Amino acid sequence: MYPQFHIKRYAKELVRPWKLITLSIALAYYIWGAYYYECPTWDVPVSLMMGLLTYIFAPWTVNSIYYLVKNRPAKWPIKLILCGAIIYTCASGSYEVYNWWNLGYHPPPTYWVNLYYSSLMFFAAGMFWRFEGTFADLIMSVKKIKA
Repeated sequence: MYPQFHIKRYAKELVRPWKLITLSIALAYYIWGAYYYECPTWDVPVSLMMGLLTYIFAPWTVNSIYYLVKNRPAKWPIKLILCGAIIYTCASGSYEVYNWWNLGYHPPPTYWVNLYYSSLMFFAAGMFWRFEGTFADLIMSVKKIKA
């Protein structure tokens, strides 16, 4: 079994102001990078698509991986594979399909680099955005860890 999932609670977490602000900052960086870095497979639409998919799915996926590894319920390795498929779809699969459509060939020349860095960013974003609570709650939790 995966951790309990409540769509209304999850949606409420996704619209917390601090999460939307940090999403906006991340998207702004990726959109800036699409113009600044001279990468033929990095543009504004792929930045928005991958950023939004990560925002929506990374917190649940990272939370599920943590739960599965910690509790090891029945068939947990198969469930980990499902989490891996979600990571791949958000961090690379969407990028590949977009660039196949945009460039007309597959794989994009930056396939392996994107797979590596986007997967790392997916995990980092998932760990950050999986926190449930206000920004003040987040700061208090960080202070408790330091103490």
